[in-house]
Amino acid sequence: MKNVNFEILILVFVSLILGCKQKTEPKISDFKVAQNYADFTTKMENNDTLNIGVVLSMCMWREYDQLQITKSNDSVFLQLKEKRVMEDEPVHFNRVFYKLENDTLNLETMMTDFDINYQEKISSPFFVITNPKEKDEILLRTTGLGNRGFNIERYQRIMFELYPKEMEKYRNEYLVPPPEPIEVIETEME
Repeated sequence: MKNVNFEILILVFVSLILGCKQKTEPKISDFKVAQNYADFTTKMENNDTLNIGVVLSMCMWREYDQLQITKSNDSVFLQLKEKRVMEDEPVHFNRVFYKLENDTLNLETMMTDFDINYQEKISSPFFVITNPKEKDEILLRTTGLGNRGFNIERYQRIMFELYPKEMEKYRNEYLVPPPEPIEVIETEME
């Protein structure tokens, strides 16, 4: 009887040790930047991250934003990690919930309007999209100065909606208001 109790005790210890050694493998995300970059709010899974570099430079103006999009607790958050304007010190913004009032004015809709196959080297990238877990990098390029200016203005409107106070300070500091209209008086020629 003593031998049977000892064998049962050994069996219980072995099963406890083997049961404790089993580790649950973390689920590997199905989010792939090459396929899902323009649908990140629905395709990202919890703990996924998407980094987006936004090149806002044009002509003699140099500006660059670094965005980080994360999904946590089934909610998507955006953080403007760094805004570099000309030679000034970079500015850092807090993380915000990525929910926009106007669903046509969002990053995903904006990204779908770019032709991913347009890769002319003479046109600098507008969006540089990467997933830190992958080696893929997506470059979305503008097709000319008019298209670039339109996309810069569109992107700035999105940032104003997400960061109203911070972007108002940016607007006051860097963007000069247009001059007052000049009144033209018509005169008759003799």
